[in-house]
Amino acid sequence: MATPDPADRETAAPGGDLRIARGRSTRAQLLAAAGDLLREEGYAATSMRAVADRADVRLSLVHYHFGSKRGLLVAVLEDLTERLLERQQKMFSDDRPFADQWRTACDHLREDIRSGYVRILWELWSAGLADPELAERWRATQRGWRELIEARLERLQAERGVELPMPPRPLATLIGNLFEGAETEILAGVPEDEAPHLEALEACAALIARAER
Repeated sequence: MATPDPADRETAAPGGDLRIARGRSTRAQLLAAAGDLLREEGYAATSMRAVADRADVRLSLVHYHFGSKRGLLVAVLEDLTERLLERQQKMFSDDRPFADQWRTACDHLREDIRSGYVRILWELWSAGLADPELAERWRATQRGWRELIEARLERLQAERGVELPMPPRPLATLIGNLFEGAETEILAGVPEDEAPHLEALEACAALIARAER
């Protein structure tokens, strides 16, 4: 790893809150640049130098903030995961019926495809096939999503007296697989008229509403 120049030590040098804020801003800028490259060009093109060029900063700053390409990609994944799991937690914590929350999850899937989050997630999954640490971070992302679904199913069962077709954990796994399978085929270019993934997921809301009634 390259040793950063003293001038590049934005968060370590004395100078108070201004330097700390500048360091955080640079880190956020680098994460955004890495996300853009993953979304537009894929894992192979997302080198440390390419990220530095996209963010218009010195290469030494990328090394300073993340240490390595793996460190950078892990940080991208953790940043996205934190924000998106917070969004899902907020969705499942409101007072709406589960069927309505399911429909919102379908809207989120559309947005995540449009924004490129799905592309980033699966680019990192692919990279994780050869990188055990990155693979574990990716699994943690999916684990967090399944745990939110499982907790919501447990609450549905307790509050509404709904008889689930199977225990919450395997059912949460099945639901997660439904969304992940849709993501991979949509990402691979399978058109909706050939395999109506979104239509099928949205139709599940009607089944859930019937069970809730």
